Amino acid sequence: MRTGVAYMGHHNPRHIKTDLEDIRRLGCDDVLLAAQENDFVYMTGKLEFFPKLARDFGIRPLAIFWGMLNFFGGGRSSQFLLEYPDAHQVSRSGEYNPSGCYNHTHALGYVKQMIDCIAELGFEGYFIDEPTLSECFCPACRALFEEMYSADLRQADEADIKNFRQRCVGRYIELLSGYIKQTYPKMETLCCLMPCDKDVWDSAAGGKNLDNLGTDIYWVNEDVDVKEMSPLVRDMARICKSHGKKHHQWLQCWGVRKGREQRIKAQGEVLLAEKPDALYIWAYQAQAGTSESCEDPEAAWEAACGILRKAKQP
Repeated sequence: MRTGVAYMGHHNPRHIKTDLEDIRRLGCDDVLLAAQENDFVYMTGKLEFFPKLARDFGIRPLAIFWGMLNFFGGGRSSQFLLEYPDAHQVSRSGEYNPSGCYNHTHALGYVKQMIDCIAELGFEGYFIDEPTLSECFCPACRALFEEMYSADLRQADEADIKNFRQRCVGRYIELLSGYIKQTYPKMETLCCLMPCDKDVWDSAAGGKNLDNLGTDIYWVNEDVDVKEMSPLVRDMARICKSHGKKHHQWLQCWGVRKGREQRIKAQGEVLLAEKPDALYIWAYQAQAGTSESCEDPEAAWEAACGILRKAKQP
């Protein structure tokens, strides 16, 4: 089983090196750099120095675009939307939403430019982070709906709209993974789809250019019995196997409330027992210093480290 952590990163190579040394001591195979749009423009050292330093420690460098287009993941601060406001999502009533639309041609082009950058810098994989259903009625979405259904999105049946949104998620994943395989065939393509998007799992796994699919059952702050994770994990494993994909799972180490740290261990034990191809932790050192930090970062991170160590035991 491969293991890895998501890493918020730093622009100073001295700090990157120190953190990567620590990550390697935990036996991690992969480190997933959560790169924000700002890192491509101003804090460029975070991307520039990272791949080589990771490989120096024998760790595979992967990239996640965290908060991209104010839509995917946390840390939402989109440089792109400042320059291309027409790429914002639009409500049914015509009002702009804070998030960008992944159906917009300019937005897709921008993401591809970012992929070009990480490929040239030496990252070995790109992680498509939590694409989910939007509620957008922008011109790009309306045109795509018209193409697929020969109807007006704003007047369509809700069942058709839901089906369209699901198809758009799969389309987005396949467009990006296809671009990577055509342009950078050695790069791994990975994607995480949330449990709330379970209806999209099978179609996403069926995309010919996606290598690795997983989900993130973030129940640490919930009172759900951790044993109920197993059917979800097994469903994902079955889907991935049927389509010849690798299968990964995420363990929550962000936003954990104080006193809930044992739930990290309990969830981690379930995931280890299910033996996915890879187990990843979000995020390094309990995401301390961010708005998504665990309330007791030291206790939360120690629980996550215990799972990472156990994953590597014979």
